[in-house]
Amino acid sequence: MTNNIEELSGGRIINTSLLSNQQISQLKKRGAQVVPASQTKAGKTVCRRCLSEIKTDLFVDQKVYCRNCLNFGKLLTDDKLVITASDLTFPIQTDPMSWTGELTNLQQKVSLELLTAYANKSDHLIWAVTGAGKTEIIFPLIKEVIQAGKRIAICSPRIDVCLELYPRIQVAFSRTSIGLFHGKTDQQYFPCQIMVATVHQLVRFESAFDVLVIDEVDSFPLAGDEMLERAIAKANKKSGSIAYLSATPPVELLHRVNRGEISISKLHRRFHGHPLPEPHCHLLFKASDFWKINPRLKHRISNIVKNHQRAMIFFPRISALLKFEQKLKRAFPKVSIVSVSSKDIQRIEKVQQFRDEQASVILTTTILERGVTFHKITVIVIDADAREFSKTALIQIAGRAGRAKDHPNDEVHFYYQYYTRSVQQACREIKEINRQAFTK
Repeated sequence: MTNNIEELSGGRIINTSLLSNQQISQLKKRGAQVVPASQTKAGKTVCRRCLSEIKTDLFVDQKVYCRNCLNFGKLLTDDKLVITASDLTFPIQTDPMSWTGELTNLQQKVSLELLTAYANKSDHLIWAVTGAGKTEIIFPLIKEVIQAGKRIAICSPRIDVCLELYPRIQVAFSRTSIGLFHGKTDQQYFPCQIMVATVHQLVRFESAFDVLVIDEVDSFPLAGDEMLERAIAKANKKSGSIAYLSATPPVELLHRVNRGEISISKLHRRFHGHPLPEPHCHLLFKASDFWKINPRLKHRISNIVKNHQRAMIFFPRISALLKFEQKLKRAFPKVSIVSVSSKDIQRIEKVQQFRDEQASVILTTTILERGVTFHKITVIVIDADAREFSKTALIQIAGRAGRAKDHPNDEVHFYYQYYTRSVQQACREIKEINRQAFTK
């Protein structure tokens, strides 16, 4: 824990056991509160940090602690927490945005609707296709927040999405303090004006941000996780607002739209004006590992290699990925191949290798189904009929293709033995999105 009191400010929740008495005293003088680590609500013991119920009956002859937010340090029920003051002062900027690009007419319309929601202090959902330019759409909002001397957090459930967002926002707002925080970084927290972070990091905050932007709101592990949903609400100031971004918004959020609780913008066209690539579907009469690599699959990959193209190949399970990787490297020894999954400790470095075109083929699970952009790639889904590939996952995976303005026609290929409902619905929905986008 830092000795710099300034670095502890900004609505942070900190276990007092990590602080000296002098630090606690200084923080209290700056408006911090000291509160019990647990509280009783409706007869239940609730963690003050993550607001989850603590099942006290699970602990026998040992001290009770919250298991739900254990990753942030063990918090005993009889511990105390410091909640630091959220008021921060940032340099006044009249023109904070260094981005010189232009929004399309459709993007500008959505951006103005988002600004209206912010002005009304109301929450807003942007339902936009993959590749619509959601990041650029929020730039005017970020600009207005900075000009007002306020603070914004841009969060996603996925580390890979945060890593994609951070450099783009850095370039667009080069004169503003920006921090990147997630579970796999060693960067020390500091009270920046723009925080890019995984949603999990919001557990550490209370009433800290004037605006929250939650990207990929439908994605695992956020979708359906009540602790993370509470963390979002807790980290937002009472006077603040939340913007949700998604290409496939969850049903619960759409219900809130229907009830009039939040406003909505829809954008069915990509920023470059071209349609989403519609998947080519291929029936495999034998398993994908038939003859080591199914001949139909091997033929497709051979053509990609022969034409010096790059490919992103998705698998439903890590075990299938690793077995296929060995066979692929034996079949194509001269091709640079990398593989990544949630269990890969070198995942960040390997994804960057593929982004820098140091690798021609990347094998992955659904960990890279969203939020990442690569230039000129063919997308292949192996065993698209597997239960791990939901309709939403397949739509997001297909959305990795054709994102570049100068190469919008990348191909997408689904390989399967059974034409499942998920495959059918994904293909149908992509076609419907294109129809809506280009129907006047």
